Amino acid sequence: MTDYVEQTRKVLRTAGRSPKTANSYLSHIRRLQNAFGDKVTELDEDTLRKYLEDLVDEGKSLSYINQAQSAIRFMYKHVLKTESPLPGPGLISKKVPLHGIFSRDEIRKIFENVHELKYRLALMLIYSSGLRVGEATHLLRESVDFDDLIIHVNDEKGTYIRDTILAESVADILKYYIETRTDDSPWMFPGRGKTNCISPRTIQRSFAEAMLAVGIEKRATLGWLRHSFAVHMLEDGIDRKLVRKLLGITTPSMISPYMKLAEKRSALRVASPADKFMKKE
Repeated sequence: MTDYVEQTRKVLRTAGRSPKTANSYLSHIRRLQNAFGDKVTELDEDTLRKYLEDLVDEGKSLSYINQAQSAIRFMYKHVLKTESPLPGPGLISKKVPLHGIFSRDEIRKIFENVHELKYRLALMLIYSSGLRVGEATHLLRESVDFDDLIIHVNDEKGTYIRDTILAESVADILKYYIETRTDDSPWMFPGRGKTNCISPRTIQRSFAEAMLAVGIEKRATLGWLRHSFAVHMLEDGIDRKLVRKLLGITTPSMISPYMKLAEKRSALRVASPADKFMKKE
């Protein structure tokens, strides 16, 4: 297989790009080649649009997606010496709203129309626990604490990231799913072979089919389930700092879009410790 990453590295060195920009471009080209192999030279606009929309679904930031587009254009122009299939800057940011939500009724209907339990559970966890798509696909069986209703979120390498909540209603279904499995894969949602988990595209396909069945015509992405988790939590009066912690958002300002979408926020919901032992007479 042609190593387009190394070819791009040589051209970047000659072009005099900064080490930071070069490393970022190479990371994006490596990801692109891992996804398409030698077919990177044959990609059209629709395929690349879908690839970038998948990054949106995975919860990647707008700056990350824009840099991915820049890296792809650079490779086509300076490495492949051909016209880039991407027509212009801002392709995804103009076409796909990064922050949108579903109503609770729409989410219920989406879940009802995903008929394979594994995929339905993956979607349910993205919404009910605020997981990124990649966090759901790489969830380990041992990372779910049913006693305390906690999910220990890990990255693709299995490194611990944070804790988030496990909904009681989802926990019951998840227990049944695990008990009926016959494989010994460490992944909660295994793909083909013991060493693989399901891919984001597989979940995306089930999500898109359910959207079609329900008749939802919003130009929505899979990431909207995670956005809906944040907004619905805020609407229910959960503190914004706690919501940010559950989502794994490190920059405080990144919670702002969710605050704007949570128009019908309830009063802050918090219980006093006194209510645990002091009763009204």
